[in-house]
Amino acid sequence: MKAIMKCSNCGAEMSNMNMTWGRKQMWFMIPIMLLGFLPLIKMTFFKGDITKDLKVSDIQTHASGRSLEIVGLITNSSSREWSGITVEAEFFDASGKFLDEASEYLRSDIAGNSKEHFKIVIASPPEDAVSGSVKPIVKISGGHTSPF
Repeated sequence: MKAIMKCSNCGAEMSNMNMTWGRKQMWFMIPIMLLGFLPLIKMTFFKGDITKDLKVSDIQTHASGRSLEIVGLITNSSSREWSGITVEAEFFDASGKFLDEASEYLRSDIAGNSKEHFKIVIASPPEDAVSGSVKPIVKISGGHTSPF
């Protein structure tokens, strides 16, 4: 069986048929396509910068026996909520030689324009760090935020 298409006005048989969009339909589809790419655009160009948004301050070290505790405060200066934040402490001697590092993953989220305390516990720190002659350099090494 062969499908045959006929004109509804004159009854003539149509041998070929083209289906195309006119200019009006194309102008209608462009905004819809742009809305589809909007999440990709936001994730690529409008993501936050953790080094600009989060700052570490009020760093204090406490030696207890053979372990060392580093406590401090993280300030979120942006309106974005940050989660999965990793705080890293690095130890260098007086000549600038790298000694050791430790990191801690924060389980809590930091809301926009707020502050959060953190604590890093190091079980076997360098001897100079326990004595207090070497201060740690504490920084934010990771985290993520939602671009939406």
